Amino acid sequence: MRALRAGSVAFLLGAAMMGLELTAVRLLAPHFGDSAYVWTNVIGVMLVALAVGAWLGGAWAGRPNAMRRLSLVLAVGCVCAAVAPLCSAPIGGWLVPQDLSLESAMGALVRGSLVATLLLFAPPILLLGCAGPMLVAELVMSGSRVGRASGLVNACSTLGSLVGTFAATHLLVPWLGSRASVWVCAAVVGLCAALVRGRRLPASAALLPIVLAFLPLGPLRPAPAGIELLAETESTMQFLQVVREPRADGAVTMLKINEGLDSFHSLARAGNAWTDGAYYDWHVAAPILACDGRVPDGSDLRVLSLGAAAGTFARLLADAFPGCTVDGVELDRAVVELGDQFFGGRVAAGTDYTGLDARVYVERAPPATYDVILVDTYVRQIYVPAHVASLEFFTAAARCLRRGGVVSVNSGGWSFDDPVVRALGSTMRRVFGEAWALRVPWSRNFVLVARKELPLTPSALQQARPVHGKLAAMIARVAEPDVWRAMPSGVVLTDDRPVLDALQHAAMALAHADHESALTIAGGARDETDVGNVAHALLAAGRPEAVLAEVRAARSMTPYLRLLAGDARWALHDVVGARAEFEAALPTTDDAGLRSALTTRARDTTAFLAGLQRAASIATRNGWLAWLLGFATLGGVFWWWRTHAPARASA
Repeated sequence: MRALRAGSVAFLLGAAMMGLELTAVRLLAPHFGDSAYVWTNVIGVMLVALAVGAWLGGAWAGRPNAMRRLSLVLAVGCVCAAVAPLCSAPIGGWLVPQDLSLESAMGALVRGSLVATLLLFAPPILLLGCAGPMLVAELVMSGSRVGRASGLVNACSTLGSLVGTFAATHLLVPWLGSRASVWVCAAVVGLCAALVRGRRLPASAALLPIVLAFLPLGPLRPAPAGIELLAETESTMQFLQVVREPRADGAVTMLKINEGLDSFHSLARAGNAWTDGAYYDWHVAAPILACDGRVPDGSDLRVLSLGAAAGTFARLLADAFPGCTVDGVELDRAVVELGDQFFGGRVAAGTDYTGLDARVYVERAPPATYDVILVDTYVRQIYVPAHVASLEFFTAAARCLRRGGVVSVNSGGWSFDDPVVRALGSTMRRVFGEAWALRVPWSRNFVLVARKELPLTPSALQQARPVHGKLAAMIARVAEPDVWRAMPSGVVLTDDRPVLDALQHAAMALAHADHESALTIAGGARDETDVGNVAHALLAAGRPEAVLAEVRAARSMTPYLRLLAGDARWALHDVVGARAEFEAALPTTDDAGLRSALTTRARDTTAFLAGLQRAASIATRNGWLAWLLGFATLGGVFWWWRTHAPARASA
């Protein structure tokens, strides 16, 4: 074999292998996301497959008809790679069903991505890994020195990997999409299969991926029944979908990223700048806190929205504070383009800075520029990037605030003691002197606020007198003094110790742990009817902790109070306790309406807990499948080596 041909094959295969590795995560992202754990699974499987392939290639190297064998191996690798995009959607949908909730699906996502990588990409990468040793041996048999032959093959393969890395991220996936990118890589492997034999490219070598590229395959992830898919795109960073859900009170348009499930990153209601109780609405308290309870004149209000996504905050603030200026910073340009196309674009005055990281912006923005900084910088669904949650980040953000300015952070969490909520709150407290947290009712979101140089007093919200009806209603909900909680000192996040991912998983483990199912006990002296009226109002205001305190103050526990206690515990994510309350109240009431409400809630909590159990079972199944596939692959290779390895020469 000539050195030029061997080097060309090594170069092309290196490009194809890195293209497949990087595109694999993008192809899997609609079903499993692209968290660090998914990346680890993909890289780990690829490395093991390459190692096993190199071992097999070494066993075949130098044997008669080795190049014919290598050509066949690469042709099979071409076919394996070409069919992977066809199988990704059904396999992904089976390993992680779309009806799972994001908070319950993490185990299934991580282990499922390992199974999917083993099934879809381990076979072609293993076969491509055979090429290196076989090419080196063929060059040596043709008269090249061992060092020169191995150096040539390794150098060309590395250079090809470099080209494949940049091409996959910056050209193939953004221009063609992940499926077509895999087919391009498969066609390159087919070309190598022909080059190894030294013949013209037969039609069969690249015909399959070329034909597949023209098939109408539909979306990478079909929308669930009753949901309209408006757009689907793969940016340089992530998989994006825009969906519209018809509802009785008006259609809702949502931006979903990567695995989606029941989460969203932007929200728009038809004909309404407000989100009717979603976490975005609760951040309108920040401008009023920055003005000590006064509703600011919009023309004097300047806001920075970090993680602007499709512009939900800009639309909301323009409606709540007409004339305000909202500058948006969004890392992914494709997100802003989808916002302009499907979410009505920006409404507030200001500038969108796209393709720019939030940390980079706050470190370079002019000092004392903004009255409010809204931080909603999520990546990979539930994860806050460590570099925009650290002591150093909040120090830079404080520099951008005017005196008395407020930073308002959206944090995911299940309780005030959630590890992520506490770590973010204590880090903000270290920078600003104090930090306060507010639970967003019936969600897994918290609003964390802090103020530059001046005391932050949530009770000042009681002085606000908004004219705008929706703003007035929202401020009334956040003005209650016991809604806010001062954040204590604790773990301080720094650039040196990016532990947020670990804290997030600790938070999820605590949230899904078995809660105490003991019933709420009433031992006070207050009239049950009065307690019920007050508790009902507190529940409607989204104050579940206050509801439970009120119920305990009653003289005795009535079925209706038990219903309210169950609703409050459900709002606090204690679904086990909530079901216990509902089931305990059922035998004690003859009221048909109350009995119907209790029955419905008992059924719904049972279904929710069954969903958690189902998600745990799917995660366990995916874990066993990963072990089974790994051992089966290694066992098959070992069996082949024992039965096909050349006999050792006798001494």
